[in-house]
Amino acid sequence: MNGPGAALHCPQCQGTVTLGAEAYGCRACGAQYPVRDGVLRMVTGLDRDQRQVRDAFDFEHRRFEQARYLRITPRLSEDWLEDVRLPREFFRGLTVLDVGCGTGRWSYAMASLGARVVAVDVGDAAVEQTRRITQGVGEVEVIQASLFALPFRPEQFDFVVSWGVLHHTIDTLAAFRAITPLVRPGGHLHVMVYERRNPVKVLGTEALRVVLRRLSPEARYRFCGRLVIKNRLVFNALRGVIACIPASDLTGQLDAETAQFGLYDWYSPQFNHLHSINEVRGWFEQQGFDDVAVTTPIKYHRPLDRFRFGECGGSISIRGRRLGLARQAVIGRVA
Repeated sequence: MNGPGAALHCPQCQGTVTLGAEAYGCRACGAQYPVRDGVLRMVTGLDRDQRQVRDAFDFEHRRFEQARYLRITPRLSEDWLEDVRLPREFFRGLTVLDVGCGTGRWSYAMASLGARVVAVDVGDAAVEQTRRITQGVGEVEVIQASLFALPFRPEQFDFVVSWGVLHHTIDTLAAFRAITPLVRPGGHLHVMVYERRNPVKVLGTEALRVVLRRLSPEARYRFCGRLVIKNRLVFNALRGVIACIPASDLTGQLDAETAQFGLYDWYSPQFNHLHSINEVRGWFEQQGFDDVAVTTPIKYHRPLDRFRFGECGGSISIRGRRLGLARQAVIGRVA
């Protein structure tokens, strides 16, 4: 294992991890981390809530290829550049960390663009799928680890992305703060989180989430298929109280299976926090980032529409550049 893998830290004691005869081991505490199926396994001490989220997504990641939009194709590079709003040449030669890589879609895209990618996820299915689909695509290293116990030293990466992950942890801000130190001064952080919207709909959706999480993943997935609603009158009656999708909105990119997976993603995890643009922008600024940019198009401007749908329509992508320590100190004194 080369590159970033040569600078691994033990997630239990922060000691230096090196390759031994049969596994990676910590020089300080003696913890051993095996390599299975080409993936370094460094998950330790997950609590009950973390295991629930991992297991919910494990089902999804093992079945993702059923959805056309989620399949791995060369088009993903264009989709990624559209989401992050950066030029194609930006990623060439960068060392990138994909925190919560899922099925490896963005890891695949960034590696295709010339980045050296370290892809991390807590789930077995996620790291196995990412390992499989990125083989032969640039330079990708896959590690199984928890977001709150990442095995990296500070300022190790030029670019860190966590797309659709932070809001599924017990504390979105705490998760954000856990990954910001990994960005080098002058490097960039890009996150996507769910957006705050109609509180009545949020309340109804949360009530349904409590019920659905009692079902098996398979039964929950089938039920989410029923929430892709063909009858427009039924959809109009439900849209204000629960998360659902009208079949009339389906397109070549948003096919029925992709919509079903999106709903499963919404209803399955223990945590599903919602945030506003100003709130997330403030996190970046408090952690010493400038050039903070919302890369998701703003869809709604009228106050009532923003109340109902959020500014971006459900999710927010934001990117910022980390300042050097001297510049952060100056800003801190001014503030």
